Amino acid sequence: MRVVKFITGIFISLLLILGACNGSKNVDIPSTTKSQQAPAQTSSQTQTPSPTQTTTSPTTITTQDLTVHFIDVGQGDSILIDYGQTEILIDGGEKNTGAADYIRPYVDGALEVMVATHTHADHIGGLIDVLAKYQVNDIWLNGDTATSATYNSFMNSVNAEGATIHQAERGNTIQVGTLKFNILNPARSLFSDANNNSIVLSLSYGDIDFLVMGDAEQEAEGQMLIQSVVPLPDCEILKVGHHGSRTASSPQFLNLVKPDVAIYSCGVGNTYGHPHQETLVALDSIGAKIYGTDVNGTVVVNTNGKVYDVQPTKQVSPVKPSNISSTPTPAPTPSPTPATPTTTPNITTNVQITKIFYDGLVPRTEADEYVEITNLGSEPVDLKGWVLKDISEGYPSFTFPSYVLQPNKSVRVYTNEIHPEFGSFSFGFGKAVWNNTNPDTAALFNALGQEVSRKSY
Repeated sequence: MRVVKFITGIFISLLLILGACNGSKNVDIPSTTKSQQAPAQTSSQTQTPSPTQTTTSPTTITTQDLTVHFIDVGQGDSILIDYGQTEILIDGGEKNTGAADYIRPYVDGALEVMVATHTHADHIGGLIDVLAKYQVNDIWLNGDTATSATYNSFMNSVNAEGATIHQAERGNTIQVGTLKFNILNPARSLFSDANNNSIVLSLSYGDIDFLVMGDAEQEAEGQMLIQSVVPLPDCEILKVGHHGSRTASSPQFLNLVKPDVAIYSCGVGNTYGHPHQETLVALDSIGAKIYGTDVNGTVVVNTNGKVYDVQPTKQVSPVKPSNISSTPTPAPTPSPTPATPTTTPNITTNVQITKIFYDGLVPRTEADEYVEITNLGSEPVDLKGWVLKDISEGYPSFTFPSYVLQPNKSVRVYTNEIHPEFGSFSFGFGKAVWNNTNPDTAALFNALGQEVSRKSY
């Protein structure tokens, strides 16, 4: 009897032990299966750290659900939005400026969405390389066209990609998983100027609002201010329009969107003089902290929807109007009374303004008008720091980088076009400069701020 009880006890104990082991295995499976984890947790565990996240502070966010990279591509724009397994690329800079390589650690499989804000090469050139290296599911275009070789190459790549192609229009939305981008520009009726046809996007992530302007200028801003289809957000993060040009970021626009942080993208020592001091002053006056890729390198913004953290590659203080030293800015110059210039240059020089070209074919923009400057002497002249300015209206102005003008040679400063055969110089101005006043006078100042030549149209 004791033997039976003993054997029975052993059998019951074995059953209890086996039952406990089986119960333990059932608990462990859901805790170790990756597919059953919450998406936000998977994102934070598997996301490759950004190369710009090199410093920590008491306010640094340790769990970033959304990361926005304002990529340093020189004189151009490129923005990557990384949300777990979802990535959106807005523009790619010029060709061979590194956007395709930069995004590699962050793109998981296909690139969900590509947005080409407009047709200029400094925004779409780098997208050609991206299309060659990545599968892209959806591509958004603004409906504008161009005749440049870069645009033709880009469209060939777009058509060969097999992606779904969309045309952006104010009031549309781009839905990517749980992320929703509102399209504020362009309207159905396009501007004649490519910059103002830029796709402008707003993204709200929790309490944090982003506004991405492309190269939209004051004309497009004005239209966005008065339209009622999509309200402009009071934003935390603004990607400044047109590389910080004075042709964008009007006071009325900035006073409405009131960004806490403003990020512009431009190249060091670019020939446009971006960012323009007027824009920096306007941003500073509303209390925005200013970052620029020419000064800070790539700038990364991380947010969990409640708070955000700005992490520039180069850890320097936010940009102020007075401390932009790497980008040409106009030297202080005399300020003749607008529309009535009467004095004449008192400095003898062989470098003269010899022509102002205006054909009146496109009265509002006149991107092809130019001022021609010629070296009439027998010695080369370095134009570094020289300033060309419309003194009848007080703007725009252009500051030359280091450029040696040879004897009997000419250089041109176009209103809003680039011509390498004439020096590749442009005001980067989105509307007509010349023949607006009577007279309309251009003045040339040397590096000391002395007026050396003037010519009226």
